[in-house]
Amino acid sequence: MGKNKKIRLVCLGGIGEIGKNCNVIEYGDSAVLIDCGLSFPDAHMLGVDLVIPDFTYLLRNRRKLKAVILTHGHEDHIGALPYLLQDMVPPAIYGTTLTLGLVRSKLSEFALPDVEIPFHEIEAGDRIDIDNKLQVDTYHVAHSIPDGLALAIHTPGGTLLHSGDFKLDRSPIDHLPTDLKGIEAICKERDILALMIDTTNIERPGWTGSEAEVGPALAEHFATHKGRIFVTTFASNIHRIQQVVDLAEEFGRRVFLAGRTMLKNVEMARSQGYLRVPENILVHPDELNRFPPQKLAVLATGSQGEPMAALSQISRDEHRFVSIREDDLVIFSASPIPGNETYIYTVINDLFRLGAEVIYGLEAGVHVSGHGSREEIKMLFEAVKPRYVVPVHSQFRHQMLFRKLVEDWEHKPQDVIIMGVGDVLAMDKNEYELRERVKAGEVFIDGLSVGSVSSRILNERTMLAEDGLVLYTLLLDETGDHILDGPIVKSRGFLPERQNPELYKEMREVLTESLFHNRLRGHAHQSQLRNNLANALQRFIFRKLGLNPTIIGTVLHLHPEKLAEKAQGGGGA
Repeated sequence: MGKNKKIRLVCLGGIGEIGKNCNVIEYGDSAVLIDCGLSFPDAHMLGVDLVIPDFTYLLRNRRKLKAVILTHGHEDHIGALPYLLQDMVPPAIYGTTLTLGLVRSKLSEFALPDVEIPFHEIEAGDRIDIDNKLQVDTYHVAHSIPDGLALAIHTPGGTLLHSGDFKLDRSPIDHLPTDLKGIEAICKERDILALMIDTTNIERPGWTGSEAEVGPALAEHFATHKGRIFVTTFASNIHRIQQVVDLAEEFGRRVFLAGRTMLKNVEMARSQGYLRVPENILVHPDELNRFPPQKLAVLATGSQGEPMAALSQISRDEHRFVSIREDDLVIFSASPIPGNETYIYTVINDLFRLGAEVIYGLEAGVHVSGHGSREEIKMLFEAVKPRYVVPVHSQFRHQMLFRKLVEDWEHKPQDVIIMGVGDVLAMDKNEYELRERVKAGEVFIDGLSVGSVSSRILNERTMLAEDGLVLYTLLLDETGDHILDGPIVKSRGFLPERQNPELYKEMREVLTESLFHNRLRGHAHQSQLRNNLANALQRFIFRKLGLNPTIIGTVLHLHPEKLAEKAQGGGGA
């Protein structure tokens, strides 16, 4: 079958990894982008604030892209959209009211092209007619944020079903369970060529707990704790925020919102009717000292240990309005995103040091996942009965476990397609191919800079963090034959001179000796000379200490007129 008759799935993110969900579905010259998310840096990405997909493929194929469809409003599904919009504006962006509300809130922080962004609000159950090749049916799914969607993407070559982030919650807070009947109906009407299924929790047997179970667990703390109660959760977890607000009202507490994103999201969700916030329950910063500890609750951003989030600032005693007291209780009502554990436990340790009691971990019952566990994944899989299945929203180990379990569910494991970022899947009802690859990967956001941080820079930052920096300076005469001053050796993040003066004496001797040898060999070019001196010093330090600090050198030449001034006491280099 010809290439143009096959459906193509181009993975730009979110398959084989957790986060930055971003995938293109194509048929012929038409394409739709499902989600445009970001991820958070792990402990090795020093100085990096956010990670977004590489949009090279989208920019090169912008004429194909007919629409962006957002499954829900979490950062790992919408967070990179503002960065894409800085380079291109697609013909249409579809999402539910809450999802687009969260997007609009984010866009207010960005300088975007002076064009109208083509937002289209949809509801679960709507059909989106993109063009004569692509139509999309939408179905409500329960998740840890309202208005989650599953998508059935119809093409002349077959139908793909994207589960979105889902669980089969039997008692959701908004009383809107996953529309399994609607999904089953479309699967009976049309054969599903491929199912893209959320397998985040495939390692967990059984069922994921209901969001309704979190309320009673939190209520126990609200009923018994006599001091202030801090609850940290994702600022987009509207269901969890609602439960905290309800408990504060029930137990006579006022609520302080800590964190700009928390403030913006609560205001937006409240205005759209997704949050019920009683009048006068929210506290302004200048009112904080008017309430005794037992009358105050704090909803804070920073559940993932983000350094600039409210709770991280509080844990370092750097927050403008809130400081930890010994009778404070801090509840982590969120699970760690893989890679964030180091940051989270740093915050937890710091909170303990300041005297707070900290509740964290799934066993505490104050958080449940928004993703279905193994039995829920199996139930959706068996309802769809796809020809092929692509495990998404999962790392490689999740994908391989899913493939193994599929055998037990009487499905061919060879029809479980394992993809990664950059892979292109071409398929029809007879066969699939996984041969082509496109440019894809990670783009690092460092402050206001997009893409200026490379893997090389990250490696250099890691080296600086691990082994430190050594700097040397030499002042030579014009010929370079005589040392007028130095070598001066300084360091940062390395063994200081006061602890080992003999080492620094030896480093100066190494530099002097190396300079002499380089002059004999005729290595007079400045850059070559600096590199040779740095290499000699690095070899010495490694032999002596087993360390590889970054070496930066400066070699200066003093001209004759400057030398005369120096001899007369009239100045220096």
